[in-house]
Amino acid sequence: MRRKHGGAIPAGHIRFSRAQTVIAALLFAIGWVNYIDRQILSVLAPILKEQIGVTSLQYAWAVNWFLLAYALMYTGSGLLLDRLGSRVGLAFFVVSWSIASALHATVAGFASLAVFRFLLGLTEPGGWTGAIKAISERFEAAQRGIAAGVFASGSGVAMLAAPPLVVFLSLRYGWRMAFLIPSTIGLLWVPFWLKATRHPPEVTTAATPTSSLELRDVPRLLRDRRVIGYILARFFGDSSGYFFMFWIPEYLSTMKHFSFAMLGALAWIPFVCNDLAPVAGGYVSGKLIQAGFAPVFSRKVLMSTAPLLVAVGALSVPATRTWTVLATLSVSTIGVGVWAGNLHALPGDAFLPRNLATVYGMAGSAGALGGILFNTLVGHFSMHSNYFAVFLLLLALEPLGILGLWLFLRDAQKEPPEHNVSAERAVRSPRRGTLER
Repeated sequence: MRRKHGGAIPAGHIRFSRAQTVIAALLFAIGWVNYIDRQILSVLAPILKEQIGVTSLQYAWAVNWFLLAYALMYTGSGLLLDRLGSRVGLAFFVVSWSIASALHATVAGFASLAVFRFLLGLTEPGGWTGAIKAISERFEAAQRGIAAGVFASGSGVAMLAAPPLVVFLSLRYGWRMAFLIPSTIGLLWVPFWLKATRHPPEVTTAATPTSSLELRDVPRLLRDRRVIGYILARFFGDSSGYFFMFWIPEYLSTMKHFSFAMLGALAWIPFVCNDLAPVAGGYVSGKLIQAGFAPVFSRKVLMSTAPLLVAVGALSVPATRTWTVLATLSVSTIGVGVWAGNLHALPGDAFLPRNLATVYGMAGSAGALGGILFNTLVGHFSMHSNYFAVFLLLLALEPLGILGLWLFLRDAQKEPPEHNVSAERAVRSPRRGTLER
């Protein structure tokens, strides 16, 4: 045991066991499936507008129904995961969103499209909350950053794979099968997941607790400074990822005059950097933990370096050469990836297993709402070709998020003697009237 920055921390192992490698591979796969299923519609939007008469305004409303359900159910999925556990809970959500995605093959008009997008938004957040809870249970502190990075990279690879895959399926089998075929992958994944997780977690520090979270405990969590710190990090920090996900192609085409062919040939480069960075960022924080630094401290150190890398993207605004634009944006996406890999690993280090998924879900809802607000501002500035203001705003987001972590999330959450209010009151200090920690 070593003692640095926050208590006695086991050095831990950074290399995965064979069982952990299998679980990490399955989490990568389901991260890929999660993003493929949500991106099918964006690729097929022109076809749906032509064949079933969906207008651009109706398409926008269908997307908004997904985002609304997604923001709301991020918290709801966390509550369910903490009740069901990661093994059963993640399987439940994968089956649910796979069915919701497959139903898109029956779309006949705007009404059914909106309903199915809403159902997909209700079920897809469980993929993230379930994966993060599984990582907290089955990986040691030094390993969690890498495991979270592997999982997050699955979604990034899906962003690259979705357009060619969906176009191929649509041209070969029709647009309805382009919805149906990818949706079956999630259903095929479930038996492998249940088999790989049939044994109890080996990581005793995050083992399944003796009591699970109750709904009445949620207000108490919202009063916890650590939870507030993590929610602030997601509210501000998630927007940087949403920007690169939704706006980089538009930025390159309108402001940097990339042709459609150039987008196809070159726009993937920043996204590949973003795919690799979460694993690299998780590895570095894992080495810090191995060296004896507290996990929460190690994550915050890496996340504090990320905004410096993101800031490099602002240099793309005055840049005129193609490779200068791509290089600066690639460094920026590396920063986003380093941030994301440690952000998703942090709950396993900071919060109790009994409420980890709920905290992660509440923070995810805050991140989605922050993303909606930021995307609205980006849309306003992009209409006026003012991407300098966009990057100026982008530069402030992650620093605000990491500030919340340094101010409020200074150490790991401690379990009170009993999991109820009466027991907490029983240990009040007679001199100060405060809870003994």
